[in-house]
Order: sequence, then C-alpha cells, then structure tokens
Amino acid sequence: MSAGEEAKRLGISRRAFLRGASVAAGAAVIGAGCADMGLKSSASVIVPERVRVAVPGLPSAFEGYRVGFYTDIHLGIWVPDEWVVSGLDMLRAHSPDLLVLGGDYVLCNDNPLWPMLGWVRNPTYAGLDAEDAAPQLFAGAAKILSSYVPPDGIVAVVGNHERWNDLGLFSEAFRRYPAIRVLLNEQVVIRRGEHSIAVFGSDDFLTGLPQLPSPLEHDRQARLVVSHNPDYVSAILARGVPFALALCGHTHGGQVCLPGVSEVAAPVNDKRFVAGMAEVGGSLVYTSRGLGVVGIPFRVNCPPEITIFELVAA
Repeated sequence: MSAGEEAKRLGISRRAFLRGASVAAGAAVIGAGCADMGLKSSASVIVPERVRVAVPGLPSAFEGYRVGFYTDIHLGIWVPDEWVVSGLDMLRAHSPDLLVLGGDYVLCNDNPLWPMLGWVRNPTYAGLDAEDAAPQLFAGAAKILSSYVPPDGIVAVVGNHERWNDLGLFSEAFRRYPAIRVLLNEQVVIRRGEHSIAVFGSDDFLTGLPQLPSPLEHDRQARLVVSHNPDYVSAILARGVPFALALCGHTHGGQVCLPGVSEVAAPVNDKRFVAGMAEVGGSLVYTSRGLGVVGIPFRVNCPPEITIFELVAA
C-alpha cells in the first residue's frame, strides 16, 4: 500500500477535524457554563515538560543530549506573538542542543464571529481573510522561531495547517532563515566526532505524502522521528521500522479534557498517542499538547507545553 493510500485509509479529513473541535466546544460550554472563555486564563500558562529518554545504543558522545520540542503554536488571533516568544524563552532556559519544531505554525481564522464576540487576543490578524493573513502569519512565525538557535540548529516539519494555508508561502517564509532546516521526508545526521544520531522528519500524514526513504528501514542508527501527526508513527511501527523516539503534535492533547470528550476532540485514529509518552515494542512515542488552540479559543484541563528531552544510554 502506498503512503498516499495509507493516508487516505487512516487519515482524518479537515471536516472531521473541525467537527471534533465543535464537539469539544459544545461539551466545554455545557461543562463550564458561563465561565471565562480562557482569553485571560490558563490557556497562556505554558508548562515545561522535562522527559528523560533511555536510548539503546546511544553513542557516549550524546549522553545527556538535550532536544527542545515546540509544536502547534498556531500563531493567529487566539495566540499572540508574546505567547510564542514566552515558550521559546522557556526552551532557551533549558539550553537544548537541538530545537525541533513540530508543525502547525499558524491559524488563519477569518470567521467574523470571533471578533464580534470579542474572542481575539492578537488584533493584528483580526478581520483578515486567510489569503491576506497567511503570508503575514508564516513570516511572523518564522521570524520568532528563528530568533533562538541552539548549537545544532533547528529542524522543522510541516503540519496540516501549512498545506491548508499554502505550503509555498510557508516554505518561502521559512527559507529566509537558514538556521531552520525543514525536513520533508528527509533525515539529518548530527555528529560528535566519530559518533552520530539521526533525525528524520516526515511530511504531514493528513495532507501530504509521508514516506520513509528505503535505507531508513534497515539502518539501526540511534534515531529520532518527527511526525506532526502521530497516526503516521502508527504506520511506521506497523512496518517494523526501528527508532528510539518519535516526536508528534497535532492533537493538542485533546485541548478540552473533560470526561468522555478528550478522545473525541483529539483528531487521531490511534488513541494511544493522544498525549504524553507511550511505549510500543521498545520504541517511544511522545505527543505534545502544543502551544496553541484551534476550533475554540481556550483549553480545559490541558495546559500548553514546551518539552525538553534528555537522551541517556539505555
């Protein structure tokens, strides 16, 4: 089965994605009553998650290697520049060796309802249609995210919102900053003398054509996989491709975590990978709650996060 066919079989359409957000919105309104819609609440309180990862075969030169992971920032009317900068500053405080960006950098929300209701945190983009907002948002996200460059640089993958809002605009904006390397079914090798680890970044599972290069299937080098959508990791695992750790986003951890709602709101088929760490057959998969919001301008019992991974030998 080709990657495209596999995506069609397991993927979730944009309509289903938004329908899930609508379900979450309705449940949250019922549960929260007339509570504040989160415009000045814990949606902006970013939680730093520190995760120690035991990697079999990790070269000694990479003992204690730190990877910062930042995903789903969704810069737009509900996520101001200051939030993105704040999360980046928190990552900087942990001195990562490498920064990994997990996709979905913007939210082009041109629904006039939100400004009418006063549900706007970032007025710069209020009232703009998606065509006008997208180039400004991609340019703004790239500028902020490139402002801190760890020793081994920055690698990034694309998410569904990059393709929904013009992959060409995204690529043009991010290419202006050479410190950011966008991986589209590509692998980079990070070296410490004679030792190395690999980082593979896939295309988006929902909207693109993710595909592992054939040598990857047989190469047992210590490897990190970055896939915006964790459902592609399910496909990798099903094929028996070895990796130490996969980094994913897309789900927002459910965004609205009320009893019986989180799994409806999280737009993935494989519910093992809604949020946090899971181990499958000796491989680790971590799904971040991300920074931003979609569908509705708030989170419930699901704070945004930045993540720092420390690699140690197993």
